[in-house]
Amino acid sequence: MLKKVLATVGVTALAHAASANMISGSLENTDPTWDGCGSGAATGCFYDVVEFTVDADGLYTFDAFYPGDTGLDENLDGVLEIYEGSFDPLAPGGIAFDDDGPGGSNTSQILDVDLDAGVTYFAVISSFSNAPTSFGQATGDWELSASGAGNVTFVPVPAAVWMMLSALGALGFTRRRRA
Repeated sequence: MLKKVLATVGVTALAHAASANMISGSLENTDPTWDGCGSGAATGCFYDVVEFTVDADGLYTFDAFYPGDTGLDENLDGVLEIYEGSFDPLAPGGIAFDDDGPGGSNTSQILDVDLDAGVTYFAVISSFSNAPTSFGQATGDWELSASGAGNVTFVPVPAAVWMMLSALGALGFTRRRRA
């Protein structure tokens, strides 16, 4: 059963692979949650994960834009974080982070992060809070682009993978505590 689920997830991820340097998606209230969001007081923030690689060593800039309807408070108030090698929603702490970019709460920008070819990285797009604030919403659309020393190839990771990995980690932790 697990083998069949992983095979299906792998096919889905390949079918949604994005072109180099740009990808978009949407945070939904059905996405997994974590406590690594931008507001220190907030827990249970929604997140999406995008795996990526670069084809050249060097500096890269990531720009996230959170488009909305008419007013700034109707956009997703998002946070962008970059992880190297792996991402664990139970242990947040990436190599680069930004809450509000040059466009305010509807943007995030990470400037000049030093990345290496051949390494797997993860971009985590998260809501700032688990509920709407005066700066924006906890769900909504996002667009992520990258520029730098080479090409960036984004591959979205379905939310089901992170929920399954989190559940397996929690089961392992529970079993270890019982022993």
